[in-house]
Amino acid sequence: MFCPKRKPCFNRPFAGRDRLSPGFTLLEVMIAVALIAIALVTLIGAQAHSVAIATGARFDAVASMLAQWKLTELSLEDFGQLTGSSGDFGDAYPHFSWKSEVEEVSESESGIKGSGDMLKTVDVTVLVDGDPTRTYTARTIVYKNQKNKTDTDREAETAGSGKAEAGGNRETGAETAR
Repeated sequence: MFCPKRKPCFNRPFAGRDRLSPGFTLLEVMIAVALIAIALVTLIGAQAHSVAIATGARFDAVASMLAQWKLTELSLEDFGQLTGSSGDFGDAYPHFSWKSEVEEVSESESGIKGSGDMLKTVDVTVLVDGDPTRTYTARTIVYKNQKNKTDTDREAETAGSGKAEAGGNRETGAETAR
């Protein structure tokens, strides 16, 4: 067989890939795809984790605000009528509900002399869609606001006989605004 010196000879069988030809081997492509897959799985996992953290932070922020709101409402109620209850937050926060627990604090528990029947602990637990794993609980202590009879008598005297009802309302308002 005659092959000119300047032209390649193609009449011999192909024994393998020519080292000078451009392109990738199947092994190189498979390694590149595997590296890209590992990187994407890692990035997707990190993204999912950051979304979970953001969701938890949003729940904590909203639930703490709602718990403080409900604690404020409960602390404004009459001390004698303060009992445990439950409910929801209406259309503004449709996925959130609350329950409250009220317990009297005895003198021995508080360590304060003369505080018997004057203190109650109020626990408000905020739940989302009834999920027991996502709860937020806030606690406060409410005290019974007692006015001296002499202060009440002075208010009634200064208000006059025609305004005795207004003095009574002020007393109730003072008890409510503890």
